[in-house]
Amino acid sequence: MKRIITLFLLLYLIPSPSRAQQTNMLWEKAARAFFTFDMNGAAAILRDMLRDPHTNASDSAKVYRTLALRDWQFQHNYALATKRLDSALAIRASGNAALVALSNIAAEAQRYAVSLEAAEKALQLAATPAERRDAAIAYANTVYLSSKSSTHPDVHQLNKAGQLLMEVLQQMPGHPQAAKLLVGTGILQKDGRLLLNGWNAYFHFVTADSAYAYLKEPAKVLASILPYWKGNTLSATERKQIAQALARSGFYEHAALLAIPSQKDILIYARYLQALGTLTDNYYRQIAVHTAKDSLFEQQVMALSAGVLKDLHLSAGKDSLTYEKFLEVMQPRFGTMGFLGVTSSFHAKEVCLGHIVNVTRKDVLQYGYKASLTFIEIDLMTSNGFISWFSNKRFGNGGWSVNDTIYRVREAYMTEPVEAWTLITDSTVRKEQLSVFEKAIANTTSDTATLLNGINIRLRINAMDSVYATLYNQGLRGSELQLQFMNALERKQEDASIFAHEGRHSIDQIYFAKDFEKAPSSEREYRAKLSEIACADFPQYIFGKLVATVGPSGHGMANRMILENALTWMGQHQPEISGYDTTLPAIKQLHLLSASQIQTCFRDVDPLSKQ
Repeated sequence: MKRIITLFLLLYLIPSPSRAQQTNMLWEKAARAFFTFDMNGAAAILRDMLRDPHTNASDSAKVYRTLALRDWQFQHNYALATKRLDSALAIRASGNAALVALSNIAAEAQRYAVSLEAAEKALQLAATPAERRDAAIAYANTVYLSSKSSTHPDVHQLNKAGQLLMEVLQQMPGHPQAAKLLVGTGILQKDGRLLLNGWNAYFHFVTADSAYAYLKEPAKVLASILPYWKGNTLSATERKQIAQALARSGFYEHAALLAIPSQKDILIYARYLQALGTLTDNYYRQIAVHTAKDSLFEQQVMALSAGVLKDLHLSAGKDSLTYEKFLEVMQPRFGTMGFLGVTSSFHAKEVCLGHIVNVTRKDVLQYGYKASLTFIEIDLMTSNGFISWFSNKRFGNGGWSVNDTIYRVREAYMTEPVEAWTLITDSTVRKEQLSVFEKAIANTTSDTATLLNGINIRLRINAMDSVYATLYNQGLRGSELQLQFMNALERKQEDASIFAHEGRHSIDQIYFAKDFEKAPSSEREYRAKLSEIACADFPQYIFGKLVATVGPSGHGMANRMILENALTWMGQHQPEISGYDTTLPAIKQLHLLSASQIQTCFRDVDPLSKQ
C-alpha cells in the first residue's frame, strides 16, 4: 500500500509531458491497441493524432501512411489506401516512405505501372542509404512480379533491377528480400551469376563449401553451372539440374520458372504453394476483422491438400486425411514441414508451412538434464502463422519442439541481424533509438510499456556492441565484418531461442511428461524462457526482448513473470548493481543489470536447478 501511495503522490509533483512526449505516448498506445488486435481502437487513436493541431508534419505523414498500409492489408481497399497516401505525399515532410508504400500496395494490386512510377520517384527522392534501399527493393519487386507473367519482359527494367539489388546486397549482405528477389531477377534476366549471388546471399554462404551439409549438393550444382549461364545458353539438362537444385533448397516458386516438362511435380507443387498462400492470407485477413471460421478454413486446406496428392499420384492411405498425414507424405519428396493447428502465440488455427534447409544434431545439457536433439531448420515459408502475417513478418513462429526434435523457422530470424547491423553502425539510427531509451527513462508517467521498450533498446545495444567489438578486435573490417556480425548474432539467437528455449521444452517433455501435459502454456513458456536467458550466451539481448513484450498470450504472461523475477532479484541485490539508485524504481534501472547478473537471477529462480 505504501508504494502505491508514494507513486500516486509523485504524479502530482511532476511536470506535464511535452508535446513530443505526448505524441510518442499516442504512438505507443496505438501500437498496443493494434497488437492486442483492437484495430478499430488503434485507427481511432491515429485519426485523433491527425485532428490534433499540435501533431507535426512528419508524424501526420506517418499516420496517413500507417492507415493506408492497414486499409490495404486488412480490407484490400485500394482506393482508400491510395487516397491516404496522397494525403501523406502532400506533406513536405513525408520523405520517400509514402512512395515506397504506394509502390508496394500497387504491386500487390497488380497495378504495375503505378507501382513502378512510385518506386522510381522514391529512388530519386531517397536521402539516406536506408531510403534508397527500400526504394530499390520496391522497384525490383515490381519488375519481378510484372516480368514473371510476361512473355516479353522489359530487359532494361530487369537490368536496372539486378543492378539495384546488387547495390543493396553490397551495402547489406544477406538482406533476405533483396537476395530472394535477385534469384528471381537472375532467372528472368537469364544471368546465372545474379542467380547464384542471390542464392548464396540468402543463405549467407560465401562458397559452395560453406553451405549447410543439407544443401551441399544443390550448392555444388548451382556453383558448377550458373557462372557460365548468360542468355540462351542453357541446355535442357542444365535447366533441369538448376530447377532441381532450387527446388531442393526450397525455392519452388523460382524452380517452376525453369522446370522442364518432365518436372511436372515441381510445377504442381509450386501451384499448390501459391494457392495455399492465397487461401491462408484471405483467412488471416478474416481473423483480423473477426469474420473467420476455423472449421471452414480447415476444410478448404484439406481439400487443397487432397487435390495436390491426387495430381502427384501420391497416397496417404485409406484413413481420413489429416494435415499431419499429408505432411508425412510430402516431406520425403519436397522437404515440406509445418503444421495446421493452434499455438501458444494465438488462439485461432493457423498454418505454418515451409521447407527443410538444414538438419543438425546436438546435445543440450541443462542443470544435469540432457536431451539429444535433432535440429531441423525450415525456410521459404508459404505461411508462418497469423502473427507473422499480421505484423508483416516482424513477429512469428520462431520454432517448436516435439520430444527430441526442434524445428526452427529461419525466416523469423533473418531480418533482425540486418537491422541490428544498421542500428550498431548507422550513427543516425543509433542516436534515434537511444533517444527513445533516454526519453523512456526520463518519462515520469506510469506508461510501463514505453519504459520497457526503451529498456529493451538499451540492453540490446549493449549486447550487440559487445559482439561488434569482439569481431572488430579480431581484425575484421568492411563486408566481412558485417557478414560475420550478422552470422554471430544469428548463432547466438539460435543457441538461445532454439537450443536453450526449445531444448528446455524437450527436457520437460522427456523428464517431466505428466507435469508438462498439465501445465498451462504460460508455465511451459516461462520455464523455457528461464533456460533461454540463463543457459545461452546472450542474456542481455534476450532479457530485453522478453520484458518488453508482456501481454495476455502464453508468451506474454511468461514474459511478465520474467520481469517480476528480475525486479524481485534487484530488490534483494541493490548494492551489487553498478550505478543503482535507491531513490528510483527498480523497473527504471533494469538496463544496469550485467550479463552475469541476469543469468544468476534466472538460474536462482529456475525450479530445474533445484531438482
